[in-house]
Amino acid sequence: MFTLEEKRYLLKILKREGWMRLFRFGRKDAARARLVEKLEQMIRNESVNRDFL
Repeated sequence: MFTLEEKRYLLKILKREGWMRLFRFGRKDAARARLVEKLEQMIRNESVNRDFL
């Protein structure tokens, strides 16, 4: 299990690599896009749950 800070760091790395990859190859990786979406959702859920719990 990752902490919230670790999830944010992974998301930042994935997004940065996504931009570099986009300029080099001109297409996005579907698995990377799903992973970024899941990490964003996990971060949102954790921040909302932190307020209520």
